[in-house]
Amino acid sequence: MAEKSDILFGLAEANDDTLAATRLRAMADQLGEPDHIDLDEDRAFRVHIYAFGRNFVEECDVDAEDQEGYVLVTSGMSDRLMTGPDSEEVDESLATELVWYVPTLDPAYFSTLRWLAKLPETDRTWFGQGHTVPLPAPPLEACPFQTFLFLPPIIRTDRELFGHIEHRGHVISTLCVHLIADSEYALAKNSEDGLGEFLDLLDDNDHPHVFNPARRPYV
Repeated sequence: MAEKSDILFGLAEANDDTLAATRLRAMADQLGEPDHIDLDEDRAFRVHIYAFGRNFVEECDVDAEDQEGYVLVTSGMSDRLMTGPDSEEVDESLATELVWYVPTLDPAYFSTLRWLAKLPETDRTWFGQGHTVPLPAPPLEACPFQTFLFLPPIIRTDRELFGHIEHRGHVISTLCVHLIADSEYALAKNSEDGLGEFLDLLDDNDHPHVFNPARRPYV
């Protein structure tokens, strides 16, 4: 652990019992040493992002061509519980970190993911399975899609990454980021079974694990 701590833990000590250090130990145990760390300079609310290289075919045992890419994982979003609805019980955790499977270490992926991770605090809202964030313009220059969809990571290691860690009674969950087309967003939101139909389309089209900014809409 000492060798990993120099790179992985950064400002947090390997033997700390802080929430940040506990998350980092979980990443070290499950994902190994990161290929890159994008540190947040915001002193008021820091969300660091860790990038781990992965061949999704080899590690996930799926029948497809090699899918090389990176697992981006936020660390810091769950330091602040999201603001759930006042009028009803929330079945999902309000302590969450985000995961995004990307093809490169483009700085735009880090800035976009960090912005998303801080949005619940900024807007006093929350993210859960099936939630969407539609934007007035595409957040990435290389991709025309402008709506984010959040789903549990399909890969068990990423889905259960922080499942043993609690913050104020909430187990820290992970949500996977997906950038989708306007037509796909319309399907997912405009009918009672729309999200299920869209997820079926992902299976029908062998949707890759790694985000492809040039892919065509499935609708």
